[in-house]
Amino acid sequence: MPASGALALEQEMDVQILPLVPNVLLPVAATASTRPHVPAGYGVQEQCLPFTAATSLGLLIRSPITFGLCSAKDVPPGAHGFRSPLDPDGRSDPRMFFVKDDPDCRFARNAFGLTPIAFRDPKGRRNILRNVQPGLSFFDRPDQQAMFKIHLPFVLRTPAGMNSLFTAAINRESPLVIAAGLVDTDWYAHPVNLVARKPAHGDLHVAAGDVIAQVVFVPRDARKADARLVTSGSAEERAAQQDLLTWYARHAQDRSAYKRLARSRHGEHAPVQPS
Repeated sequence: MPASGALALEQEMDVQILPLVPNVLLPVAATASTRPHVPAGYGVQEQCLPFTAATSLGLLIRSPITFGLCSAKDVPPGAHGFRSPLDPDGRSDPRMFFVKDDPDCRFARNAFGLTPIAFRDPKGRRNILRNVQPGLSFFDRPDQQAMFKIHLPFVLRTPAGMNSLFTAAINRESPLVIAAGLVDTDWYAHPVNLVARKPAHGDLHVAAGDVIAQVVFVPRDARKADARLVTSGSAEERAAQQDLLTWYARHAQDRSAYKRLARSRHGEHAPVQPS
């Protein structure tokens, strides 16, 4: 990959986050940095623009709770251990899930106590909706017992025509394997549930605040691409070849050419990435 620094988004986007419980760990802006100390010398990943630009896309999703998967004897003190309803005796997997209570965000025994919502019924009478949401839940199909859900206690809303791609944390180490999901967050009013895969062996320990996923914003009209092959001998091919020759020449003169060209094209929206 060409070496360069990171680019910031050229245009800010109004993303709304509605917490459903108090004091919950909400998403934070993704950054190009993935480690606190960067080794000296040329060629480190933090100098690679494709790496850092991808790493800094969108928001980082942090685990709202402390949870994990381990043998029954290793469930941490004070945690609640439980199994999937389809495997209550642990025959298919002797390990148990566990969660820890967090009174600050109204999480107890694997359930969030959501903030009540006042409303009026069709007759004008005032009512209050009181609801709970699990922290972890399971699929009710035997062929999907290798997966589980992590419920996010907030609603993410994007501008019209903007989708949200929930996926694994990009270029970051994560304790979880997350299945990607594309959500129409410009109108979807319910919190998103992340789908994770259980590790085949060993324990899983996730602390509240650990980065477990990333959300990247995708315009709905860009979800499909019409890829076509450039015709041999065409003006398009000749132009592309000329661009390639120019690139080879520039890179031979300066191996950081991509970084400099990108910054010149993006102007003030291309901050220098420390390396």
